[in-house]
Amino acid sequence: MSATALDLVSVTAGYGDNPIVRDFSARLRPGSITTLIGGNGAGKSTLLRAIYGTNRLFSGRIVFRDETIERLPPWERLRRGIGFVPQGRCNFPAMSVAENLKMGCYTLPAARHEAAIGRVTALFPLLREKWRIEAGNMSGGEQQILEMAMVLLLEPSLLLLDEPSLGLSPRMQGDVFATVQRIAAIGVTVLIVEQNVRGALLISDRALVMEQGRKFMEGPATEVRTDPRIRQAYLGGNIQQTAA
Repeated sequence: MSATALDLVSVTAGYGDNPIVRDFSARLRPGSITTLIGGNGAGKSTLLRAIYGTNRLFSGRIVFRDETIERLPPWERLRRGIGFVPQGRCNFPAMSVAENLKMGCYTLPAARHEAAIGRVTALFPLLREKWRIEAGNMSGGEQQILEMAMVLLLEPSLLLLDEPSLGLSPRMQGDVFATVQRIAAIGVTVLIVEQNVRGALLISDRALVMEQGRKFMEGPATEVRTDPRIRQAYLGGNIQQTAA
């Protein structure tokens, strides 16, 4: 196994002729959770989309499991093991949990569907409990867990999560963070953009901080969480509070 799950080398990316992320470099270790921190417009979501291949890469290299992938379309990156759960609801709300999971298997051979669904429902028993319920009738947190499960059906080794706890109650945010920990525990590398910075840092191994599209800081999550600049900007100046 490579010592690096993802290597970003001087990545500059954005939309049209407008670069948002500039000269960004970072490495992710296999099976780790890394939180990407930054203010609104810092370029966090743009960086996730650049890794997945849905916006313009102006320059730089993206190396995934020792393969240079920046010229590959998104579906090829998905096939190689990169999963992406974008911000906002991305399920089929009028379909049941069972039907959503079956839709999530669309790129797998039919013979593998049952095993794939069995694997994610064993990881998230909640989905069996809600099996026949329409996704749109579940809570926001339950829908977020379903969406992560739909991506995990394809057995990615890297999972990109964009604001998974946005708009959720404190209790459901806790459930989502616990789900992220379970995902990492099975060996999946996670890169997460999250508005609940405190909660995300408490479950993360490392943190990357962006300002105006550039990397401002990186390090172990525990060290970043106690840095006075991060406390003041993102944690309300109080590091003693626990995750919501």
